[in-house]
Amino acid sequence: MIKYLKIILCIMLLGAALPSYAYGANDAADLSYRVDITVTDSSGSLKSSFGVGEKIFVKLSLSYTGAGRAPVYGFQGKLQFDSYVLENTGVNVEKDISMKYSDGAINYVYLDMTVKGKEDSILKNIGTAVFQAKNSGTFSISSSGFILTNKDATHRYIEPVEDVQIMVGDGVKDPSKSLLYEDIVAAKALLASVTIADNPKNIYYPDHWYPTKSAQKLREVIAGAEAVFNNKDALASEITEAIEKLSMGVSDFENSKIVGPKRWAAPADNTTVSNTAVDLYYSVKASVKGGNGKIAEGFEAQTIRATTSATIRMIPDEGFETEYIFVNGDKFIGHDIYTIPEVSRDTIVVVTFAKKTPFTDIAHDDWFYPSVRYVYNKGLFTGTSETEFSPSGKMSRAMLATVIYRMENKPNVTFANVFSDVQSGRWYSDPVIWANQSNIVNGYDKGKFAPNDAITREQIAVMLHRYAKVKGVDLQAKTASLSFKDANQISGYAKESITWAVSKGIMKGNTDLTINPSGPATRAEVATMLERFSELN
Repeated sequence: MIKYLKIILCIMLLGAALPSYAYGANDAADLSYRVDITVTDSSGSLKSSFGVGEKIFVKLSLSYTGAGRAPVYGFQGKLQFDSYVLENTGVNVEKDISMKYSDGAINYVYLDMTVKGKEDSILKNIGTAVFQAKNSGTFSISSSGFILTNKDATHRYIEPVEDVQIMVGDGVKDPSKSLLYEDIVAAKALLASVTIADNPKNIYYPDHWYPTKSAQKLREVIAGAEAVFNNKDALASEITEAIEKLSMGVSDFENSKIVGPKRWAAPADNTTVSNTAVDLYYSVKASVKGGNGKIAEGFEAQTIRATTSATIRMIPDEGFETEYIFVNGDKFIGHDIYTIPEVSRDTIVVVTFAKKTPFTDIAHDDWFYPSVRYVYNKGLFTGTSETEFSPSGKMSRAMLATVIYRMENKPNVTFANVFSDVQSGRWYSDPVIWANQSNIVNGYDKGKFAPNDAITREQIAVMLHRYAKVKGVDLQAKTASLSFKDANQISGYAKESITWAVSKGIMKGNTDLTINPSGPATRAEVATMLERFSELN
């Protein structure tokens, strides 16, 4: 009897030891977890709707859903949010947990270095991220990539994560400001993805790079765009200007790419290539159109190995600067030194020069600079002073009538008492009366022209459309409809004109989504439209 009792006791002891052996690597059976996202305000109250400027606290934790319990040996996971709507101002994490912030995401990581494991209480509060609500919008806070490991580095089961929807302000994103933010993110990503160097050696892959000066200029443009984005009182015109300036900055940066010599590689069919094989070369010929400068000696005609870069140097006359560079017919903003990134055929370069402007409140890198220079050189615009152009200043109805009058070379006008608010002898009298007699302007009801009113974008389109008819310019629009979401806000009298102006590239939207027909236009915007209009002739 005693013998049988000993046998039973041994079996029981063995049975008790087996689970410990079976689960030794994973510490416990039936381990599973759920990721919990808790959103509160500064008082600790659960909320899903916040005002702009309010603080938001997002707590991340894991809770058990299975019967097992075990120490923690390692985990990682990511909390994702909309960085346009929210600005991360800090994260409070448990000891030994590391945190790394990247745009729109917070990465949490823990790795046990003792091989003993960490108490599972660490999972109750992985970290609390603190945010500032900075823009209206609706989005979901979510988590992804969560991994919780056993002692042997195998993964424990984590249930699918449920997102938490957040609304800030009225819940609607400002389309132009949102576009500006997306452009800023894209420009930063571009800078981070390329090689920035001066006179690099042995760069074969990638076989191109960008000068440090160009990169610095783009960083400055990005900083300017960020300043506008972060300004809660930024005007729509300022946001539009920042979008266009950033677009121009990215374009200039991309045009600064320098392509170096490519490493020799055997043909795909593995045929033998002789070491004495002759490389393919192309000619690059540069000339000046219109005078006021020259091509530097040695740069007029070059022979360039295929797929490598070619640099051309211009020497403007005193008081002039390089205006535009045409490479095989394609137009580029002028610089005194210009590099064609990759020569792939015989190339013809034509350079034009223009008189420098006296304005100190505009810079060569401004998106509107070429257009301001154009209207100044053509005598269409004068400055608001001898040294200031005031690019952000508003354009009045009388100003635009005067500019179009100058485009027509100031024809003789016999004054007529057409508008009660346009008297003889004013600086705009002849231009307004001529524009009326030429069916370019009609004025408002009750016989008024309102010369000092800020001109709207749709009024500009109408005046240029009517002037195009006077000049015999093609009035056929390439498209009969507009895709802008605010197209229904265009006045009936202006719809045809805006459709024409957009299809001809004279007018572009404030964003990809809006045309802002009743919004005022700045002097810089009007200068740009006028240069585009001139290219129709």
